[in-house]
Amino acid sequence: MSEKSDRVKRLLMLRDFLKKRLRKLEKEVIELRKMMEVLDEILLEQTLVTADQLKAIPQKLEERELLSDQGNRLGIIRIDRGEGTILFLPSEGVLIDARERPIRSFLLRKIEEYGARPFIEEASDGTLKNLRIEGISPKDIDKMVKLVRWALAKSVVQ
Repeated sequence: MSEKSDRVKRLLMLRDFLKKRLRKLEKEVIELRKMMEVLDEILLEQTLVTADQLKAIPQKLEERELLSDQGNRLGIIRIDRGEGTILFLPSEGVLIDARERPIRSFLLRKIEEYGARPFIEEASDGTLKNLRIEGISPKDIDKMVKLVRWALAKSVVQ
């Protein structure tokens, strides 16, 4: 019986220790949250941009027409160098098969090799509605545009 009571006694001590530790940690969490609030307020003050300052920031959004090697219009490509994104929208009447190998095998693999994330939206018939690429390094954007142009031109439905 004494072995059992010793075990219960140790368990009760452990329970008391855990309760005290938990109270201490809860107080620490409250203090850390207060510090985070103060830090957030300071950061907000430091990073607040007024409307006149916003106009002074040059826009890094480019929009251009994407053409095949033969000069055929593929669509519009929007490049945001600041965000590291590319958005391609096919021209009206241009059908690009989103399931073709140049897109599904080559382009998606290359995008991922560059550490970016591809998002393909396709219609029910498999034609491309849009292609969005996010997380592109600024130094890789021009290379990425060339890869996109090549893959899309090879995937145009004739």
